[in-house]
Amino acid sequence: MITAITFVLAAAAGALARAEAGRRWNREDGLAVGTLVVNATGSFLLGLLWEATPPALTVLGAAGLGAYTTFSSFAGDAVALTQRRRLALTSLYIVASCTLGVAGAAAGMSVAEAW
Repeated sequence: MITAITFVLAAAAGALARAEAGRRWNREDGLAVGTLVVNATGSFLLGLLWEATPPALTVLGAAGLGAYTTFSSFAGDAVALTQRRRLALTSLYIVASCTLGVAGAAAGMSVAEAW
């Protein structure tokens, strides 16, 4: 029961943090900085959980960080930029998102292994 409650609380916290980052930093006419920051930091944090126990991975990884990060917003942002014919910015956004996400996960895993 406690795991279910913490799962819901972690998911709520992750979703609220993502929504606030998007509200503050995403720009309709340009780069979705909020989504980019959320996905990069979420990848890093998930990397930190690399060697965590299954309950921690479930609650923090799947619920908290799953609700915090957002592939669907990333995809929607890229499509919106493309529809506005901002192709250079679209390319930058896609490359930056993928690079920062993978680099963040690798960095988090490295930090976790060092502990």
